[in-house]
Amino acid sequence: MEIRKGPYGHFAVKKIDDIGSLHSYTRGIVEENIPGHMLPLYVIPGMSSYEVSYDFSGLTSVFSLIPNEPSKINKLRKAFGDLFFSLSFLPDYLLSPASVAFDGRFIFTDEDYSELKVCFDPVKTDPRDLNIRSLSSTGFRSFITSGSLSGILMPDEIDGLIYATEQNDEELFRKEAEKIRLPLEEPEVKHELPSILKFKAAILMTVISLIFTFLSFYIPSCLCASAGLVLIAMVRNEAKNKTPAIIPEGSDGTRKEMLFGDKERTVNAIDALVLSYEDKASGRTEQRAVYTDSAAIGSDRFLCDIYIEDPKTSPVHALMRKSGRNYYVRDISSDNMTFLDNIRLDARREYEIKNGQSLICGETEFRIEIL
Repeated sequence: MEIRKGPYGHFAVKKIDDIGSLHSYTRGIVEENIPGHMLPLYVIPGMSSYEVSYDFSGLTSVFSLIPNEPSKINKLRKAFGDLFFSLSFLPDYLLSPASVAFDGRFIFTDEDYSELKVCFDPVKTDPRDLNIRSLSSTGFRSFITSGSLSGILMPDEIDGLIYATEQNDEELFRKEAEKIRLPLEEPEVKHELPSILKFKAAILMTVISLIFTFLSFYIPSCLCASAGLVLIAMVRNEAKNKTPAIIPEGSDGTRKEMLFGDKERTVNAIDALVLSYEDKASGRTEQRAVYTDSAAIGSDRFLCDIYIEDPKTSPVHALMRKSGRNYYVRDISSDNMTFLDNIRLDARREYEIKNGQSLICGETEFRIEIL
């Protein structure tokens, strides 16, 4: 496919040797844009072949318009979510998702990121390709994992789309698309606490007081020292009056005890990730918690924070990391046998962990609960 720009518009052009390969039904559906997101197309006869021209006048390749601003990123996320959602319904129109050209050069949008438009090949397809799995043959995986989209699609969303495609699960594909429609949370701007500012001001007043004392200006020295003492007293009172954080009450009126208890008591809120697994030797369900900044999982009890007795598990198999209220996992095993919800982890990447997911290290499966 090539790009042609001229006085009458901008077109992506593909040559077709056999006019018989064009499917009139598909061509009609595309021309009506019934499923949405499809560029207008024209079939133009040539000397020895035909050309299918897709009109993208007024639009730009999406890879040349990747934004940095959070508001625009969220607009583009919604556009991608809408596109992926519509792809899952193509088989209902007797259209194969394999006919979509998944190439960043030929997926277009406007400057407002209101919608994505794709080139849909109006040729005859195998009826066995009327399913979401047929996306595997389009370059779909390479497209969504490209570095250009790293700030638009999250790792867990990409993994979910790939898994749904491989499993031929159109319903799961739609659910993943709906997640992408949701905006990302904008990074929280952290402001310096007033108490810290007061503490700094108290130190400054003390320093000025010492300078006045050295210069024998005793009255200003006393005033500055008094101001410093007042500020320190205010900081102490603010620290005293802070309300201790507690874990919210459950529906039964009780509070959850960290980490695994079920007694009724008020406790300080601690963020933690709990891993539950079955000990094959004893048959009991064991639980381990991650509430530090990082924790290693593996079969070496000296090197790992979470030790599991599993011959298929590497000495140091996976590394879990906590950032804010989020948890991430990376495969560092010797045989790349780490799976999150049955998706093999790429050792070059870190994956965000969600509540309710399963993590498999070797032959040990952990159920994940985030408190």
